[in-house]
Amino acid sequence: MPAHRLNLHKALPLVPLAVAMALLLAMLLGVDRIVGDDLTRRARFRIGQAAQTYAEELNRDLSRRSVAIDLLGRHAALQSPQGGVTAWRAALDDFRARDPNVVWLGLVALDGRVLAGSDGLLEGRSIASRPVFVHGRDGPWFGSFHPPVVLKPVLQDAGMGVPDEVADLAVPVRDAQGRVWAVLASHFDSKAFALLREDVLGTPDGRRSMELAIIGQEGRIVLGRAPLASRYWPQPSGRPSIEALSVEDDRRHRYMVAHVAVGDTPLGVRSGWSVLATQPLEAALAPARSLQRYVLFWGALSALLIGGAGAVLARRLARPYADMLDAVAAHVPRRPDALPAEHFRDVLRLLAQRVRPASTNSPGEQMLLRLLADAERLGSMLDQMPAPLFLVDDEGRLVYWNRQAATVFDWPPDAAGRPLAELLRWAPDAPAWREAASIPEGAWHFQARADTLSGKEVWAAWTVTRLHDADGGSAGVLTQVRDLTAERQANQRLLEQTETLAAVIQASSDAVISTDESGRIVLFNPAAERIFGVRADDIMGELLDRLIPERVRSAHQQDMQRFSASQVSRRTMGSGRVAGLRSDGQELVLDASISQTTVQGRRVLTAMLRDVTERVRAERAQIQYQLELSELTHQLMDQERATTRRLAQLLHNRLGQTLTALRLSCEALAVQQRDDKALSERLGKVDRLAQQAASEVREALVDLRPPLLEDQGLVAALDNELQLHQPATSRTGLVFDVELQEAGQRWPADVEYAAFMIAREAVVNALQHARASSIQIALSGRDGLLCLRVTDNGCGLPPDMAMGRPGHLGLVGMRERALAIHGTLAVAPRPEGGTLVELQWETAR
Repeated sequence: MPAHRLNLHKALPLVPLAVAMALLLAMLLGVDRIVGDDLTRRARFRIGQAAQTYAEELNRDLSRRSVAIDLLGRHAALQSPQGGVTAWRAALDDFRARDPNVVWLGLVALDGRVLAGSDGLLEGRSIASRPVFVHGRDGPWFGSFHPPVVLKPVLQDAGMGVPDEVADLAVPVRDAQGRVWAVLASHFDSKAFALLREDVLGTPDGRRSMELAIIGQEGRIVLGRAPLASRYWPQPSGRPSIEALSVEDDRRHRYMVAHVAVGDTPLGVRSGWSVLATQPLEAALAPARSLQRYVLFWGALSALLIGGAGAVLARRLARPYADMLDAVAAHVPRRPDALPAEHFRDVLRLLAQRVRPASTNSPGEQMLLRLLADAERLGSMLDQMPAPLFLVDDEGRLVYWNRQAATVFDWPPDAAGRPLAELLRWAPDAPAWREAASIPEGAWHFQARADTLSGKEVWAAWTVTRLHDADGGSAGVLTQVRDLTAERQANQRLLEQTETLAAVIQASSDAVISTDESGRIVLFNPAAERIFGVRADDIMGELLDRLIPERVRSAHQQDMQRFSASQVSRRTMGSGRVAGLRSDGQELVLDASISQTTVQGRRVLTAMLRDVTERVRAERAQIQYQLELSELTHQLMDQERATTRRLAQLLHNRLGQTLTALRLSCEALAVQQRDDKALSERLGKVDRLAQQAASEVREALVDLRPPLLEDQGLVAALDNELQLHQPATSRTGLVFDVELQEAGQRWPADVEYAAFMIAREAVVNALQHARASSIQIALSGRDGLLCLRVTDNGCGLPPDMAMGRPGHLGLVGMRERALAIHGTLAVAPRPEGGTLVELQWETAR
């Protein structure tokens, strides 16, 4: 017999059993891994959803009750202290009849005496020491469950049912002037919340041992059962969270736990409750365990039947096929780069070729064909699994691995038989194994990092299972791998981005404040501490109203509510500036923008604030200075007009008449002294000088008092001004265009005077400095509106001269005249050359 001959009569009977056991093992691992993980995720989601649903139902019920009690407090019968007991009691009884869970309602005076009660109970008695009255005077208040101490004997005497526990709800009652004159106190049965709990839990069969409990502020169980309340909430200061967690009790039984806070009502009523949902993990995984038992029973039975039948048939068929198997082994191709699964498929393919399927085959041959087909399908299934899978022997050497394992770990084709510790280098903190004996019974789960031969880091979740052969001995270690590298890298990037964002916010010079939908502060950076003068630890969880002046709080709340309800993600607040309030009472002016986003299903509003208080003060001072300067300019122009008018009158009435008299005297003396030629010549010279002086006086009068302006208006004065310039500008074209809705249009005297002086200055500048050959004046307007445009084709105005130049006050004077009449003046170069001077004036509306 050849040396490589297989001991087929011993090995072949084990093939059917090994195949059946491998399939059974794969099915058990699949049930444990896939179904168990899926049920765990579903349980975690269901626990969190149940806790949140119950918390929302509690908040909704408390909100409805608080709003209903508040509306009852606004009832017309309760608005007046003079309403009377009958009217008060009727309103209370009517409200109690609509809500069967209300045990008692009472209208309590400010001294604690019950003015009216539902069914007439407790009327005239004092409840001044009860919390429902003490806290109800200050605003809407809710008290947790407690035994009905005061109501119990009263209800028993009245023959009414006595609840085990009641909750309190109170609101202040105000009169028509808004003054609190009474307190509306109510007690309602705690069974309403127990019914809500039963509705959320559902039928007993569907709960799977899930429990819901209401936890009070002090950590006490208010309603329901919570096996892990003391372990999960060791301190009352723990903050509720919607995220489901996996915890253990003292007996190391695992539970799924979710903790959710019950929010405040719209009226600001705070219950201080939170909901704790618990479920044993075994109860959540009960379907998977049942399925495993079912698969294990029928799989083991099938494996025994298949293995027994195979063993009997194999012993009869082994020897005739031994030579065939030896021939197959001799013809297996040598492929050093092939995976173990590929070698296995080569052997199966050669066996299938030598055993031809035909109707003449013996039963043993037909069973062998089926076994070969099942084995090939099993090998293909393991090789095509999307997750890495490999098997090592008791010495830690690699025996089998699928295609995905070779891809993830970069294993070479010759990896078979090499130690796993050589192929994978574990991180120092990884719980690596050295031998099969170190693997615990069952599935061993852990997460660790391993480095491949190529230096690639692989983060993965490892599931290690020790396999046993038919005799109970170790058959090696099977390892399933779930690659977490991409997920961990994504989490690392997210962590880095989060840390970077936190550092940016902490280092920002602007205040960054985030609030939840109820307006409570959840983020307060150091710049906000500096601007508002309050520490972050002292304001976290407080309402944003603390940082807003009281006069604008209502408007601010409405703006925030409208923005939160909109689909806009970012905008400026108000006009871009809002009012703030420092801790020392100083009001601030802030540049502000607001954005909103959703974090873990909750809306978060974030405001970016910059303190511009000093800048706004400076701007206001500058505006006040400009107003005062404009008023001063207006007064100076009025004084200028009055001074020029007075000077013109003096020149015309006195100096002009004096010169005229001097000329007449000179002419008379010249006639009398006609014979004295020398004297006549001197008198003629004096006459000419007097005539020249009179002409200069007339020119000065024209400059000081524009002709026709006061009597006939701006149009006539401008036309006359251009006529005066026409003889001296024979080579310059002067054009005057007038577009008015009404002939003889007039404007206020100060407006016409300023427009005339601006036009005169612009024309003089164009003639003397710009060397223009064409000047056009366009005047348009109507009542309350004037537009004056002076354009020329001269050398233009340099950009740096638009505001004037040292020593030349022409442009400055024109601008000040425009400001004095509250108009606007624009002086700019024209694109086609030259300069444009434009005055716009419009009466204030």
